[in-house]
Amino acid sequence: MPIISELPHIKINGHVTPETYRYPHTVVIEFPLVARNRAIHGNRILQQLEQIRQRFEQLENEPLPENIVSDDAIYVEFISEWNFPLNFNSLHSDADHPKYQIIKVTKEFSDDDMGRERYRTLAMLTKGGISHFIKHVTDYINIEKDVPKKDDDGNIVATNPKYNSLFANLELIQIATLREFWSDGLLIDFPNGDENRWWEVWFRRTSNDGERIERVNQNLRAIGAQIGQSEIQFPEHIVRLVKATANQLSSSLLLLDNLAELRNPQETADCFMREGLSGREELIQDLLDRTDVQIDENSVLICLLDSGVNNRHPLITPFLPNDRLYAYNSDWGNFDSWSGEGHGTGMAGLALYGDLTEAFASRERIVITHALESFKIKQYGVVNDPDLYGTITLNAINQPAITHPGNRRVFCLSITDADFAFRGRPSSWSAMIDRIAYGKASEASPPQLLLISSGNVFTNQHIDYTDLNDTSSVHDPGQAYNALTVGSYTMKDRLDAATLPEWRILAPRGGMSPSNSTSLLWDSQWPIKPDIVMEGGNMTTNQVDVSHVPELQLISTSKRHQDNVLQFFGDTSGAAALAAKLAAEIATAYPLYWPETVRGLIAHSAEYSAQMLGNGRHFPTTSAEKRTLLRRYGHGVPNLQRALYSASNCLHMIIERTIQPFQQVGTNSPKYHQYHLYQLPWPADILRNELAESNVRLKITLSYFIEPNPGDRRYVNNFQYHSHSLDFILIKPAEDLDTFKLRVSKAAEDDESDENVNREGEVWSLKSARNRGSLKKDFIATSGADLSTRHVLAVYPKNGWYRTRKKLGLANSIVRYSLIVSIETENVDVNIYNPVLQMVTIEL
Repeated sequence: MPIISELPHIKINGHVTPETYRYPHTVVIEFPLVARNRAIHGNRILQQLEQIRQRFEQLENEPLPENIVSDDAIYVEFISEWNFPLNFNSLHSDADHPKYQIIKVTKEFSDDDMGRERYRTLAMLTKGGISHFIKHVTDYINIEKDVPKKDDDGNIVATNPKYNSLFANLELIQIATLREFWSDGLLIDFPNGDENRWWEVWFRRTSNDGERIERVNQNLRAIGAQIGQSEIQFPEHIVRLVKATANQLSSSLLLLDNLAELRNPQETADCFMREGLSGREELIQDLLDRTDVQIDENSVLICLLDSGVNNRHPLITPFLPNDRLYAYNSDWGNFDSWSGEGHGTGMAGLALYGDLTEAFASRERIVITHALESFKIKQYGVVNDPDLYGTITLNAINQPAITHPGNRRVFCLSITDADFAFRGRPSSWSAMIDRIAYGKASEASPPQLLLISSGNVFTNQHIDYTDLNDTSSVHDPGQAYNALTVGSYTMKDRLDAATLPEWRILAPRGGMSPSNSTSLLWDSQWPIKPDIVMEGGNMTTNQVDVSHVPELQLISTSKRHQDNVLQFFGDTSGAAALAAKLAAEIATAYPLYWPETVRGLIAHSAEYSAQMLGNGRHFPTTSAEKRTLLRRYGHGVPNLQRALYSASNCLHMIIERTIQPFQQVGTNSPKYHQYHLYQLPWPADILRNELAESNVRLKITLSYFIEPNPGDRRYVNNFQYHSHSLDFILIKPAEDLDTFKLRVSKAAEDDESDENVNREGEVWSLKSARNRGSLKKDFIATSGADLSTRHVLAVYPKNGWYRTRKKLGLANSIVRYSLIVSIETENVDVNIYNPVLQMVTIEL
């Protein structure tokens, strides 16, 4: 729809009178209950509790390893029925010596399209606590214990089972493992059992903290764990850093009654920046001593299109020789010209090591397999003509390739312009980005992978967050179809309350960074941007003003390597540098993969944090909610491990193909030409037999580059800008192959509006919300039995100017795409990988 007018938001000032407030009504809380056959249901719960008691008594009688102590406690999970709450008050006791106590409550969302949710409550039970619940469920079953329900006159009109609100909505009680204490599961996978690593361990505070923590220390020393020196105390928790394996923690901390939570460790930047110059130099030397440089003349290069880099910094020197320093204007020089600590140099540090906060905190060795290149496109204090940036960028892509033609590259651009990208419309700069990425065989220009920061939002007041983010557009050229545009989120929530007692973190852990820009105000035809989000740091607030503080920033390299060495860094620039590092590592691991595939893997591996999903709300069910999720966070936070590797219970299939979407014969008008039908190798037997009732997730990502068309009608709409569009479609349950083929082919032939595909029966999570742009991802959560027959899918063309702009003579163009298909189950005891590998091997 064309824009009729551009209207500003209405801000209300004044018109308010303070008045005394008292809540006028009695609060009535509805507590829905599952209709149960209480005899069957109650006896099932009783059996589960008896199994827990038997396990408790078994542990009581088992001899403990030397120097290990245990408490009278066991950890269990209470899991509710889908879409019903638990009676949390009945699961928690605040007594001085509680028999049962809630440790944490999480809301689990179903991966299907039904928007279901349920509660998982981790609790500590003593032996008396187990007996407490056994007695209660026995009373629940016993009709003679029923509670009468009376009317207003005192007459008994009905009876309810005793403790009905406690047990009716309870679906399962099971013994908890260490994994249930892991709080970063949506973003960081639970570590392998034998991986020796640092953990951030949260303990519940008690009336005798000193004694309880000493028992913790005794057990940790007994298993050979390394205990961090620092300790953080909150009103109800004590936080310590512990280095050990998951198996070691299971055999020690699970025997005590005060374990609350496990997180991935987080250090604060100011811990290292408080050091003087000599202290910082020691940190850097230690990091260099722990760094394995595994590069050669053909290594993947991250080419930073920025303000230049000071390659004399000791952390950068091994990866960036002088002959890989360039500048658009030779008068600018090659070194970092940005004010203060520099900008390009900070990007370089993150692109190599990631956040130095984590690198300094770790004692592990670091392996770096990629190197750097710098092309200076911005001289500090010199204002480039915005229309010139397309030319500058093209030069920045071409010149290094001429000098060093043997290297694969990941280009990272963090210089952006906030004045363009109006409602997502392409600019000359973004069109050039698309052209560069697409490549042209006739011009000996191969496709390229470009990562662009989404551009920063400058938050000045508490009230700005998140409204200002939602109304601040991704900067030019971040609207480019073919670029991987990187926004920012944050996991940094550690603030020294003693230093800043009146201040709190602005962005919640796992939420949108204050610097993140979005595409919520864009017209609907433009691509989803940002594509992904990475760590960008956080801010503090006193509920009125906001401020940057060291603890909530990233640390990187400073151009002033002789007198400062390090600097605080972050925002969307820092996020883009981290994403470039990830892309380079994938490109190094798979040197033959196309840029489209590397981009697709990054998006495919991304997940949303609980905070992004609303922290207690279901996965979006309405189109508006899905659009908001995508245009704030793109596809979420990438996971390097998942991008790099498959697993026995998590299978990825990578497909790289060319296709001719359209065809023009003689002087006739171009028509649709072909689609690709896939009947994929599939672990059907395992899905049908071993995982029939288990939850299995199918995820598909389609990544391709379009050729831009900056024609006479300057970017009026999406229809004229992209050369072609592709999409995927999956066979329905019980749909035969002929019916599926007819459905796909008819959709392509009749598709003038691009919206005629019959998707009824395909329970995608994002559905039409993911249709824009050239990076499309969606997933289905279903049973193994349902998925076992759904190995047929198609990649089909949709409209573009190759077809509609007949006079340009490109209707017969052949284009590339990458298709990533993954199947994942939480059941680690099944192997869905090997059967598919064997099928592919036999074919070869």
